[in-house]
Amino acid sequence: MEDIVQAIGAIAKTAGEIGMTRDDLGKAKDLLQKYGDERDALFNAMLSSLSNPSAGGILDDWKNSCEKGKGLLESLSSAVPNSPAGEGLSGIGVGEFGEGEKKVWAENGKGQLALVSDVLVKVKIANATLIQQCNDDLKTIRDSSAEGQSTLHENLDAVKAALVDLANIVTSKTSDKTLTAWMKDGAAKDYIVKWKEGVNQKTDSTTIVAQQKGQLKKQLLEKISMLNSAREQLDEKWIEEMYKSGEEVSKSLSGSGETGDYRALDWARFGEACLEPLRETRDAAVERSKTLFEEILPGLQEEADTNYLALTDDPSNISDWKSELQERQEAIQEALAAEDEVIKDLAEGPYQNAARETFDDFRSVFTEVMKDLTEKTKDAENQLRV
Repeated sequence: MEDIVQAIGAIAKTAGEIGMTRDDLGKAKDLLQKYGDERDALFNAMLSSLSNPSAGGILDDWKNSCEKGKGLLESLSSAVPNSPAGEGLSGIGVGEFGEGEKKVWAENGKGQLALVSDVLVKVKIANATLIQQCNDDLKTIRDSSAEGQSTLHENLDAVKAALVDLANIVTSKTSDKTLTAWMKDGAAKDYIVKWKEGVNQKTDSTTIVAQQKGQLKKQLLEKISMLNSAREQLDEKWIEEMYKSGEEVSKSLSGSGETGDYRALDWARFGEACLEPLRETRDAAVERSKTLFEEILPGLQEEADTNYLALTDDPSNISDWKSELQERQEAIQEALAAEDEVIKDLAEGPYQNAARETFDDFRSVFTEVMKDLTEKTKDAENQLRV
């Protein structure tokens, strides 16, 4: 309590110069020492609030402490004995001490240090909350995506298997000259109807999975956009700027109270002591900010960029699937074109009519299903263009 020691020395000097009694000198010293002790208690309370910040903030408590400090100073000035030189602190030779203390209490009472602490705490909490939310959301998205991918691969495999079966049947029957008879007896019609139902069911299911995957990608992109928008007030640069403003305030406290010979040295030490808890809060906020913007955000972006480019997480899978379907479709079309010529060469009559009717229905259904499959696959892929 260097300020208090110097003030007590100034009172002793003044007492000898103006003829104060020993009792009044002793009383003045005791009152000043009491003020110093009570001021230290307020210092400790404010430092403690900085060291144990909470989401609720410390601004009100900080300002209340400063109001108590000003009240202590006023009580001190009123309680000191009057002297031949006048009343209050000026009367005992420490008027500059009183004026300086009054100014610095008023400056500290603005609560800038508490405000900086509150902001840093809120940034730390916000970053920690976002980290947890992003991790939880990413897990949910990945779990949902994995489930959808399982269904999608099942659908694609089923459609491919159905087309392979159809190709095998048509080409084999073309080879052994039995395709026309298969058409004529009507078995082909039953087969193609069931084939259509199976392919359409899997295709419709794929569309639903694609819509779900599109929504998952949208959620990812919205989360990425939100983090990018929040970055300006949550990243390391902003945190450091906020800390620097608190550092400036802490270093300016003593200067705000300097008056004449009063240097506010205790306030300088108090301001310096405030920096340690502020640094701890800053460092914790920075650590979480780095996790959020240097790990979580890039991870979300990579997830969107790598796993949501195509229906399947690996784009080559859907590409290979399309290629194989195209080969099978061409084989079937070639076989059907050949069969068309075979039926044309049949003699007119019930046999040709029966074969032609089934064949035309068969080819029409096949063409319709393949067109629908192509369009719905394209629509499904468009679900990811969000």
